[in-house]
Amino acid sequence: MKRFIVLFFALSLTSLITAQVTILEENFDANALPANWNIVDNDNHTPAADVSEYTEAWIIKEDPLNAGNNVVSSTSYFDPVDRADRWLITPQFTLGSSGNYISWKGLSADPSFPDSYKVVISTTTNDISAFKDTLLVVNDESPEWTSHLKNLEQYANQSIYLAFVNTTFDGFKLFLDSVNIREQDPLAVKEEEKIALELFPNPVQNILTVKTQKNAIAVSLYSPLGRCIASKEECNQNKIELNLSKMPKGVYTVEIQLNNGALLRRKVVKR
Repeated sequence: MKRFIVLFFALSLTSLITAQVTILEENFDANALPANWNIVDNDNHTPAADVSEYTEAWIIKEDPLNAGNNVVSSTSYFDPVDRADRWLITPQFTLGSSGNYISWKGLSADPSFPDSYKVVISTTTNDISAFKDTLLVVNDESPEWTSHLKNLEQYANQSIYLAFVNTTFDGFKLFLDSVNIREQDPLAVKEEEKIALELFPNPVQNILTVKTQKNAIAVSLYSPLGRCIASKEECNQNKIELNLSKMPKGVYTVEIQLNNGALLRRKVVKR
C-alpha cells in the first residue's frame, strides 16, 4: 500500500511538472542574434564612442555579471544625447488555451544611468506600427539581474508577436536574457489557492485598495478589452492603492505579481 501511495504521488508530481509546455525559449547563447528574431533601430541615433560596438539596435554581448554567458543588449548612450527607440521582436508564436505566461530577466549596466523599456504585443504583424498593446513598462531596470513574470491569458489561443523596446533617455546599456513563453503553467494557480487577496471597495468609484498576504512587486490594471492601461512597479508592499476615478465604467482586471513569483488576477467593477 505504501508503495502504491509513493508511486501515485510521484506520477502526480511528474504530471504537474510535465503539464507545462514551452512555446518559445531563447537564452541568446549563440554569437549572433537568432535568425527568426527581428530588430529595428527606430531612433537612428549614433552611439557614443564608449559604446561604439552597438552597430545594431540589439547585439549579443557577454553577461556583465557572468563571464562566458551571452545575453542580448541595447544601448541608449548617444552622441548627441537623445532618447532610444530600439526594438527586439520575437518570432510569431501561438498561445495555448490556458496557463499562458512569459518570463525573462533584465539588467541595467550602470545604476547611475539606468535603462527603461517597455514590452508590447501585436496580434497582427511584426511591423512596429502594429504593436498596440502594452504588456509592461519597466522603469529604471535594476543593476542586478531581475526576473519578470507576466500573464498572457488575455491572448489565449491567439498568434502574436512580442517586442522589447528600449525607450531610455540618456542611459547606458540594457541587457535581457532567458526569455521563456509557456502554456499550461500550474504555478500561479497553485500559489493563488494559498494566498489571501482583498480588493475593496468592489464595485469602486474612485480609489481601489489592493491588499495581499504577501508583498506585491507589481500591480497592473487591464481594460475590458484586455489592454494594460496602468501599472505600478517595484511596489514591494502588501497594500497598494489604484486611482480609478477617471476610468470609464466597466469591468476591469487587476493583476498582482507577488514577490514569490505568483500572479493573481481579479475582476473589479468600476461604477
